[in-house]
Amino acid sequence: MLSRREVLQASGFLAGSMAFGAARAQPSEAGRLCYAPASEVLRRFWEGKLTPLEVLEAQIRQIEVFNPKVNCITRTHFGEARRQAEESQKRYRAGNPRPLEGVTIAVKDEYAVKGWVTTMGSRLLEHAPPEPADGPVIGRLRAAGAIFHIQTTVPEFYSWMTTATPLWGVTRNPWNLAFSPGGSSGGSGAALAAGFTTLALGSDMGGSIRIPASQCGLYGFKPPFGRVPTSEVPYESQGPMARAFDDLNLLTQAMVGPHPAVHSSLRPKLNFPVSYAPVTGWKLAYDSGAGMSALDPAVRSAMEQALAKFRGLGATVETVDLGFRAWDMDAFIAGLFSTAMGGLAMEAMKAPEKLAEYTRFILKSLEGKTGPEALVAADALLERYHKAVQERVFGRGFDAIIMPTVATPLIPAAHGLEPAKDTVSINGEHVRGLGFAFTWPWNLLGRYPVVAAPAGIGPDSMPIGLQIITNTFDDVKAFQLASAYARVAQPLFTGDAFPKIT
Repeated sequence: MLSRREVLQASGFLAGSMAFGAARAQPSEAGRLCYAPASEVLRRFWEGKLTPLEVLEAQIRQIEVFNPKVNCITRTHFGEARRQAEESQKRYRAGNPRPLEGVTIAVKDEYAVKGWVTTMGSRLLEHAPPEPADGPVIGRLRAAGAIFHIQTTVPEFYSWMTTATPLWGVTRNPWNLAFSPGGSSGGSGAALAAGFTTLALGSDMGGSIRIPASQCGLYGFKPPFGRVPTSEVPYESQGPMARAFDDLNLLTQAMVGPHPAVHSSLRPKLNFPVSYAPVTGWKLAYDSGAGMSALDPAVRSAMEQALAKFRGLGATVETVDLGFRAWDMDAFIAGLFSTAMGGLAMEAMKAPEKLAEYTRFILKSLEGKTGPEALVAADALLERYHKAVQERVFGRGFDAIIMPTVATPLIPAAHGLEPAKDTVSINGEHVRGLGFAFTWPWNLLGRYPVVAAPAGIGPDSMPIGLQIITNTFDDVKAFQLASAYARVAQPLFTGDAFPKIT
């Protein structure tokens, strides 16, 4: 059983990490509770000034009012969650709470939760049988005392970078309902931005945590392959999402570590400390992603301001070109669909009339392009990219890489439902497809940890984000830089910096 001090340390409270605590300007206590950081609610639970059920009920009311507009939830599990909250209250009264006792976590419609139906956003799985058991991460978080109250929307089979499906409809961004929260963890990102949950789960196979983090003003983490027990697909990892860095740190610590059910999971468990040293004297490499896409002026400006903040922390910044190119994305996708994803695609094509238009679009574009030769080509690309990163960055003594996440945040909410026509506007040019994302190379290079962080608010009240990348499996170093940056970055979800859902 954890002592009171150990739980407060795990929440980041004793480390002075309440970056978003007292300065809030919410219209009511109930509204404030919806957005309260995990570090704050855990402290108040311990002090007896707040109960898990009070936070849950506030978030349920928030969902009832605003989810009809945001549409980021597939199914609610409020009865089950209330029972979990009552059990958590008993544990606090008895003095034996667990590290995440009573904290609500939104679950991406990908994770196996016992008794829940996982649809993967597809009409093919709308009536799938309930999951017989918790998956590794869910079991781990349940044992830590977390409350699971909602499942969040995804694009069909997680195959697009926005979140709209024939099954669940269009998920919209709480910051501006005209635009997308990203994908494929778009529902989790929107749920956090809308105050529907305290923490959220995502997964990342091509940018699926980092794009929603950028679009929704959040912190997210694409762990290196095996850090979080996920699967045997080397491009994929489940991971945490949060409104504040310290909450991300807390949830990451609860998710990582080896698991007997997942062969690829790394041992021993990596420890993420509650506080990090300064980054004075660090050397940072900045790649604007020019080889993949132009940047919208607002994103370029946000990145320049973020780089100035890194310099203000005592780091030096040098521009580099990592050699990532837009046309290489095809080799990555073909390689991805030559893994277990290919089997899923073959099953889906047995009923093409039930598939989303973008799913058919992708599968048709891959005809004759997947298989062993595609895996060999993807491995060759991986080797070339890895060599470039090592020679141009880490072999030259740099500590980390900074990159933008997307070329523009103004991605229409329904993007992908008509993939042959849908475009985004980048620097005045209408661009088709998914070339607006700078994330997929780090899935190909799956051993590199990547932290997503907000870089400010751009046009039309839309957030802009950045990526922090460190050397292979050097997760703690990425968190050290993200922690330092979070202390000087423009704070969101505090003061007046909240979405206005209208």
